[in-house]
Amino acid sequence: MIVTAYCLAHGHWTVIPHQLEENFKDMVDCGFTAVALSFSESEMMYSRRAFEIQVNLAHKCGLKVFVIPSRLGCRFAGAPLMPGLWISGHPEAQVPEYTGWTGPIACLESDVFRCWIKEFMDTLLNDYPLDGIIWDEPKSDTMVSKHPATIAKYGSSPTPEQMADGFVDFLDDLTSYCLTIRPDLCITLFNMASASTRFTQAATAIKGIQYAGYDGNLSRHSFFHEKPEWTKYRIESVWERTQQECAAAGKGTFALIENMLIPKEAMQEYKDNLDTYLQQYRPDHLSLYYYAHNNEDPETVHQITRELMQKYL
Repeated sequence: MIVTAYCLAHGHWTVIPHQLEENFKDMVDCGFTAVALSFSESEMMYSRRAFEIQVNLAHKCGLKVFVIPSRLGCRFAGAPLMPGLWISGHPEAQVPEYTGWTGPIACLESDVFRCWIKEFMDTLLNDYPLDGIIWDEPKSDTMVSKHPATIAKYGSSPTPEQMADGFVDFLDDLTSYCLTIRPDLCITLFNMASASTRFTQAATAIKGIQYAGYDGNLSRHSFFHEKPEWTKYRIESVWERTQQECAAAGKGTFALIENMLIPKEAMQEYKDNLDTYLQQYRPDHLSLYYYAHNNEDPETVHQITRELMQKYL
């Protein structure tokens, strides 16, 4: 079983190496065996040394290091929560007339975009001794593109089903390319339950992906002082789907517990539900956020996570 500390936008600008090392040692003490670190275009431009420091310190502390390629072409999740830098400046690779809140989004049939993202991953995988990749929530799997490259491939009226198939083709091609650079990479994919089953079933079966599954929460969320609500599905609700898709594809199961955005009044339910979850479920690759973002009392959430991980893992 792999147990991964999920870290988004961690230590990329204000970098204090001894504090980072303390974090990695604390992860090991909790029971984590790996750490997942986000890497966006911002890090590629301004935080290359910071990322190298993190990778080296994590390995020094005995953790494997997975990278989360974030917000690339606005086709993956991760951090930061902002439009993709490259795609914003390359209209020739954008889905025409897309007006989503994340800004422009890449057309997956565009050779220009495919070439750029491969160059991005080439640099990332050649410059750092990474142990694996986590593809974080592929986005807009059924969104129809009328880009010239899409029309050339599918005809004048592409369907949502063809878009899902095209996303699988893109992810298959990208995963295969990464493995030509580093054949020993451990690659994990996770989706949102709102993604089409056509996409998630086929993507799970992609050669080279070893673990697949979903993220989900265990408590109500609150972004600031508003009343807490269930803003996402429970992680247990996608376990049967995870098992079915992974069994059909011969892959290991994955789950990411989103222990973030928790107000004080929801901490007890997080504790109770995490206790129950760790008793009953054993994904082959389990991930929990490490000091997840925007919790009202981060230390208490972390202490709950630590105690229950040490109890069950």
